[in-house]
Order: sequence, then C-alpha cells, then structure tokens
Amino acid sequence: MAVPMLLPAQQVIFLDNPSFEDEPSVARPPHGWYYCGQAGETPPDIHPGGFFGVERLAQDGATFVGMVVRDNGTHEGIGQRLASPLQAGRCYSFTLYAARSETYQSISRLTGAPANYEQPAALHIWGGFVNCARKELLATTASIISSSWKPYTFSLQPGEPYTHLLIEAYYSIRATPYNGNVLIDQASPLSLVECSSPEQKEPDLETAAVPRLETEAELRAFLQEQGRQIRFSADGIMLEQHLFADERGQRHQTNRPLWLIGQALRQFPGLRLLVAVGGSSGYLAESHLRQFEYVMRHTGLDERQYVLRARRRSDRKREWLWAPEEREFVMQVVER
Repeated sequence: MAVPMLLPAQQVIFLDNPSFEDEPSVARPPHGWYYCGQAGETPPDIHPGGFFGVERLAQDGATFVGMVVRDNGTHEGIGQRLASPLQAGRCYSFTLYAARSETYQSISRLTGAPANYEQPAALHIWGGFVNCARKELLATTASIISSSWKPYTFSLQPGEPYTHLLIEAYYSIRATPYNGNVLIDQASPLSLVECSSPEQKEPDLETAAVPRLETEAELRAFLQEQGRQIRFSADGIMLEQHLFADERGQRHQTNRPLWLIGQALRQFPGLRLLVAVGGSSGYLAESHLRQFEYVMRHTGLDERQYVLRARRRSDRKREWLWAPEEREFVMQVVER
C-alpha cells in the first residue's frame, strides 16, 4: 500500500513536544523544552496539577505550560533547538494556543507576601543561535486577556538562519513590573509560506486514509505495515511527528502510522490492540509509553479498544506482529 509522502523538510519544521506533554509539576519545563529565565528564579509550571489555584483542562492532550511575569522585573520562558534552521528572509506561519488564568496564587518576589498573579501578560517569540538567545524578536502578542483557550497565529520572517526558538511571557501593561500569567498549549509546526500573500496559505497537505479492511487478517497485515514505520527522533526520545490531513480535510499533527493504526481498529469494534512499550532506559520507556498514550487518545478510538503497558521479560515468549527484538515496542490484536 502506498504511503502518502511527507511535506519536504524545508517546508515544515516540527517542534519537539509541541503540546507540552509531561507529568504535572511545579517549576519544571516539559520534555523537549529548556528553561529560559533570570538566575535565581523558578522555571514555568506544567499544569493541571492543582498548583497555584489554576483550574483548567488542556487545549490539547493532558497538560499545558503556565508562565508568569513578576513584580521584581523577571519573567519566564521556554525554548528549544529547532530540528532544522529557519531560512533567513523567508516567512513561516506559526500558531499557538494561549489563555490567562484568573487565579495564579503565589508569593510576591518583591514583597514576600501572598499575591495573585492574575494580570494579563503577552507572548514574545525570539530567534537565536544558542539556548535562550534573544537575537531577534520575531513576533509578539497584545495582552492575553481571555480565560478561554484561543489560537494566536504569527508570521515569522527571520533575518538570519536561527537554530533556536524561545517563547516567553512578557509585560503587556505599560506600568511598573507586575504579577501576571499566560498559559500556552498546542503549538503548530513552523510552516513555510509566501511572504507576499495577503492571506498566508498553509502548505497543501497529503491525505492519510485507511482502506476498507474486510478481515482480521487484513487488519493484522495493515497494523504490521504501519507499526514498522513508527520512528522516534534522532535522540530516541520523541515519536516522529507528521503533518497531514484526513479524508474530511482536517489537519493533524501527530505520528501518522500510529494514527492510521487507530483509524484501522475502528473498523473492528470487537478487537483490541495490545501495545507493550519499552526503551533503552527506564526514563525512555516511561516517556515512550506516555507518547503512545497521547497519540492513541487522539485517534478517536474507543479506549476499550487498546491497552498500553510497559514491556516485560515474559513478552519474549508471546506472539506479536513482529519479533520483539526488532523494535522497542510490540503490538498484537486480541479479542475484547
């Protein structure tokens, strides 16, 4: 079966962990992102976890990031090295969801007294050549006032071939520094667009579709084919991401082979997919399992139709769709 071609790497730059997925935590950036802020201050937080009175569901996935600006003049940011450099003088479309929490209880860094960091803040997006560099301010927002998630689309036109991207919270009210917050989630890839276009047009996307599968044997063959195409990033940490459209034209940014596996299983409601996920270390095994869970949850597949767990030594004695030594994860179809 022919697999739709990916967009050329030059057209789309994918971010690691664009949905900021990780275990909820105070003062720790999510996997794939590094902290950018002033010395002596704490990093952003991973919500929701009941921290600081922030009560909100993620826009995408399970978690999101909260960043603050402080009354002592400091502010938070996160960044990462890009998979490939931006092309100088070209234009990129980039979308990020943002909101404001009406409650973000903490301690004033200026007075030492309890304070609500509820004031609106803005987002600044920077390009640079090293971690946390602010070489060129590529885009800004006005105050993020809404307490509901809203998309913000930016046009980035870098003057140099920057290798790093930084997203930070910054003051948006013209006054002395104050306590405020901004929440971010569901970042898009950076897509190359025509600079002269009055309405920036995203690149045309290939359509990913599952054929009609008539028998369980056909399903197994399809899962085997797609499962062997699931890859991780060069550092072995993150599942590869792909940008594609489904048959209705809806855009998806996720691991396409695993997404297709979920769509195929929807044709067989009486069957269940068992996935045992491992890694070269305990940390990687846990990270891989969390990423598989994230993708499967977004396929629209009934949660009763799949089981995700860590690999076990005894798995070597079971029958899988491929040999256990072939991949760090294995799959099998079983009756529900």
